[in-house]
Amino acid sequence: MWTEEIKEFKEHIEAVTEKKLSLNEMKEGVRKVNAKRSALQRLDRLRGMNPDIMPISGKDALFITQVGFMDDIERYTQKVNELCDELEERVKNQESVFPKDTPRLMVLGTPFAPPNWKLHTAVETTGGCVINEESCIGHRYFKDNVDIEDAQSDDELYARLMTRYAKIDCACFTPNTGRIDKIVQMYKERQADGVIYYTLSFCHTYNVESHLVLEAMQKEGIPCLIIESDYSPEDAGQIKTRVEAFLESITFKKKAQAFASK
Repeated sequence: MWTEEIKEFKEHIEAVTEKKLSLNEMKEGVRKVNAKRSALQRLDRLRGMNPDIMPISGKDALFITQVGFMDDIERYTQKVNELCDELEERVKNQESVFPKDTPRLMVLGTPFAPPNWKLHTAVETTGGCVINEESCIGHRYFKDNVDIEDAQSDDELYARLMTRYAKIDCACFTPNTGRIDKIVQMYKERQADGVIYYTLSFCHTYNVESHLVLEAMQKEGIPCLIIESDYSPEDAGQIKTRVEAFLESITFKKKAQAFASK
């Protein structure tokens, strides 16, 4: 059924443009998106995989990802790679935008559409930093490329696309235990200190899933804060207060662990 949707979309584009799309043209389109994803994968590694150096703030990285849904794809890919070149130099020179012991948080849940930056602002103005977004406008969007090598027909290309997009582990799918496992794995790989599960009001798939994620985080001993909000700025102060208390609890836990290790 999903493959049929791809075919219908291709036919719609052909009807609008009054031009047939060849296999090579479609593969070239996939190559461009793969290059974009690869650039974002590079940015994701630079901002979140080094526990000592954060060369860019989480809010800036989020904004860069959001722009990618609107900008010219080739120009965007080029600029993200240029930024990553600069960030690599910052890492090499030990230039971090946050102090070394800043609590590192992962953000899960509902995607952030611009200009929804209040959670990142709250975290990064109260002593924390956001090292990635596990969402449709974050890691889930760019984590996998489409394998188009040796695709010899339209149907084969459609199958490759379906294989890639079937890997998306959105909260709307069930059963979805692999998603929980991935969150735990990402947390450990990135040496994070806590997670914030953010969900928009009336976004029922994520509201329901938040309880499952919280249970899994508690089982793993991972600090987890659940925040339900909307696009309005009215609760920004309340969110900042809750985030500040969450960061204080993480800092206290880290100090207690350090003391116990002595």
